[in-house]
Amino acid sequence: MKREWFTIDHYSSAPLYSLIAQNVRDLISQQRLKPGDALPSEWELSDYYGTSRLTVRRALDDLSREGWVRRRHGVGTFVANPKSAQIAPSKLSFTQQMLAIGRVPGSQLLNVEIVPASEEAAARLNIKPETPVVEITRLRLADNEPILLETAVLPAERFPGLENTGTWTNDSLYETLEVQYNTKVTVMDQTLEPIILDEKEALWLHSQPGSPAMYSEVVSYAEDETPIEYSWSITPGERSKFFFSFRRSDTPA
Repeated sequence: MKREWFTIDHYSSAPLYSLIAQNVRDLISQQRLKPGDALPSEWELSDYYGTSRLTVRRALDDLSREGWVRRRHGVGTFVANPKSAQIAPSKLSFTQQMLAIGRVPGSQLLNVEIVPASEEAAARLNIKPETPVVEITRLRLADNEPILLETAVLPAERFPGLENTGTWTNDSLYETLEVQYNTKVTVMDQTLEPIILDEKEALWLHSQPGSPAMYSEVVSYAEDETPIEYSWSITPGERSKFFFSFRRSDTPA
């Protein structure tokens, strides 16, 4: 473990504790810090970062709440070995989120086809019902463990040939949209609702029928504020943790 790994930009406008926490996240994501590794002490980290011990402690507290590290009183702080995927509502794709927490993303393609848009999908995508859309259903994996049963619907006219673009086993949908269609997702609206797994859902997710799960709906928008994806997914409750971080903005809404 090298001292030079622990560095932040003191000229950044972000809070110092936030910069420290992000630096540690990056080190874990890059696998420089691995599960079970002991972090330097608070005193050492405050010296490395050139900040107060209280600032370091706040960063470590945030990392502990998020599941990146485990703190043992009187012993030290250790890199966690997450048993569940941590899914944060954000503009990041599933692939990016899994990579960010040091897990290997993957997918099992269940179905991809062009279908008429349902009334609900049409309303979310601001198109007319029955308009052709590309529907992609995948089982999303983290370290080969089922995490999400997901269906994504996108306008076929805006993304011609999307149904034939990738294997959808290791490909990131958002990366495909950006690279091949010059379309970047910039905003995501997400709704979460607790549900109970039915038999089919439980079978795909290697879980038990009747067990708790989280149902998520997402509408994703491009840079021109056009809705380009409507998706819904189911996550087994025992294998996931949702993390929310709310901060007050200085910019008027």
